[in-house]
Amino acid sequence: MGINGESNDLENRKRASKKKVKTSASDTPTEDGLKSKKLTKVAGTSQKACNKTCKPTEQKINVAEEKNKRRKGSKINKKKPNLAIVPRKIIHDPKLIGALPALPLFYQEIVVPVRDRHQYNDITKSVGWDSSELLANPSILVIGSSNAGKSSLINFLLREKIGYESHCDVVRDYKSSFTHITYDESPALLRGCDAVSAKSWQFSEITKFNKLKNDCQIQLLQIKNPLLQEITLIDSPPVSDFMMSFMTQETTGYFPILNNLIRKVDLIIFVTTLQITTSLTNKIIPMLNPYMNKTIFCLNKSDQLKNYTSFAEQRKIFTDFILNSISGKEPKIICTSFKENFINSKVKDYVNSDMEGLILRIKKFPTQYKLARLSSLHIHMLECLYIAFTQNELRKKDKKNTNKGLSSDDIVNINKCFIDIPNCDNFLKDFSTLPEEVVAVSDTIKPKNTKNTDIDALKSFLINDFPYIQTVASEEAEKLIKFKLPLTASCRDQDFSKKEGKKVLKEIKIALPQIEETEDDESDNIENCKTAENFIKKNDQESSNKKQKFIKIRGSMIDNLMKNVQ
Repeated sequence: MGINGESNDLENRKRASKKKVKTSASDTPTEDGLKSKKLTKVAGTSQKACNKTCKPTEQKINVAEEKNKRRKGSKINKKKPNLAIVPRKIIHDPKLIGALPALPLFYQEIVVPVRDRHQYNDITKSVGWDSSELLANPSILVIGSSNAGKSSLINFLLREKIGYESHCDVVRDYKSSFTHITYDESPALLRGCDAVSAKSWQFSEITKFNKLKNDCQIQLLQIKNPLLQEITLIDSPPVSDFMMSFMTQETTGYFPILNNLIRKVDLIIFVTTLQITTSLTNKIIPMLNPYMNKTIFCLNKSDQLKNYTSFAEQRKIFTDFILNSISGKEPKIICTSFKENFINSKVKDYVNSDMEGLILRIKKFPTQYKLARLSSLHIHMLECLYIAFTQNELRKKDKKNTNKGLSSDDIVNINKCFIDIPNCDNFLKDFSTLPEEVVAVSDTIKPKNTKNTDIDALKSFLINDFPYIQTVASEEAEKLIKFKLPLTASCRDQDFSKKEGKKVLKEIKIALPQIEETEDDESDNIENCKTAENFIKKNDQESSNKKQKFIKIRGSMIDNLMKNVQ
């Protein structure tokens, strides 16, 4: 019991100690085990954090990347880099669709954002362009003083002997309004809301400057005249010295409407007499200065002068007066007469030459008006850009709490922004008062900062794309008016002389031969002839000696027969 019992106790103790060692070894964590547990915990927490902070789009991208990883040979999708903002450009080529049809494509996208943001319409008291104006038929505005001959010029071009008012007598009751004459099968005069609702009328926006009821408005007259299918004409109310006293005060009526029409028509004909040199109506001429390329000054009633010397003197006085009224440009001046009661033949030849030049220009008008319209639009875009720069400068001064207004240095800095733009020198001269106009209304029209993207897009268009459109317009095929325009006195004289040279059929004379010989006589003659040649000679002599009977048919009888046939 003693020795065996002690040995058994020792063995049992050894076994128990071994078990403790095994259990302790399994329970104590190793370094690798600790690291793996920490990694799993961190991975779990990071995954939860990712699920909490990541956006749904990023979660979708992660799922897509995991799916792509599972596929063999698949590549991980990368995020697309942010695209740089590119200035807006014309998509359609003007050479394919035409110069004018390309205009609405860019105007709405490039010009309108700058125009509306900086309130161009309110500052200039005008309306912008729209697609109907950009694509409309060419238009001619005729302005002038009372009894100068405006309506006579329009009736001359339309070849209306009685007058265009005869198509719709109601128009005579509204002589104080601008009358836009267009083509329609059924004559009608549309005013106010009726004119605005007219289909695609290009000047509908200008009606916002109409006065009420029977006062000055722009109205639409539709008559049936072939020339109006190709061009349109605008007759204006006569200008008086009394009207000129309200020139700068009017917000509606004659001058606001005239201001808009001058900007948008394709040709302006100023009809006047020498009395303009002593009248207040000459104040209209500076309004035409920026648009001198599409203006013609007509010294009318030149036929009343008795001799060429007095005619030359009056023409020189008129020319010098126009040159002094405009700045550094060459105006187009002609002498006209629509009654043609000439006293002096030399004066007649000179006036007829000027009249032929006017008719030739209108003959080519369907081609030339495109360049005039593009030039007017170019001025409009430069105005929008200049107003934007001016407002931006005023806005900077407001933030600095400096004095309102612009110094000469400020204006110089604004003008420097136009250095890169082609053909801007004349604009800066003609619109030198534009900064003052913007400052004058800055209390009611709050200046706004410029948007660089909009300004850059408009400047880029004026520098790069617009000159290309102008080049395309100048290279387009020539198109002439199909309507037979009136002839001057000299042309009518030439045409009449040609007609006199033509031969007129008065009567027809028919000869009926009288046969006296019989067949037997002819056979005897043949026998008596020795040869065939003698027979032919003898037969010719006898045929010439035979008697002939004539029948006359007069031209009047032929005309009557033709009428009966019809």
